Amino acid sequence: MSISELYRSLNPTSIRPDGVEGVRPSQIQDRLPAKTKNPSEPSEFEQILRHENKSFSLSQHAETRIKSREIPWDSHLEKRISKGIDQAESKGSREALILADDVAVIANVKSRIVVTAMERSQMKEKVFTNIDSAVLV
Repeated sequence: MSISELYRSLNPTSIRPDGVEGVRPSQIQDRLPAKTKNPSEPSEFEQILRHENKSFSLSQHAETRIKSREIPWDSHLEKRISKGIDQAESKGSREALILADDVAVIANVKSRIVVTAMERSQMKEKVFTNIDSAVLV
């Protein structure tokens, strides 16, 4: 048995009129994913992606600041910051100051990255630049 015969037995193909081998149309339909019943419903992948995107990440600078300034960081604070980013995003913000009790963070809203963080005691100048919104959570 030749290699081409072996290949054809494993991958059945049809030969077009121009002599080029291809996949049978029925095989293409078998390979397509099943259609959802309601096209307006998000697929499972889209649901997972949306869930994952609701969180945020910390820049290296923010991580360093949180550790060096000994900012109390917990899951409750993270949820509040995420909520603040969501609120800023809904208003079309790009860079936001998010204030949660005695903690202030600057976040890039589009990329959902916290750029820096500080506590009230580190807010000496009380001036924040290069932000377009402030969110109190």
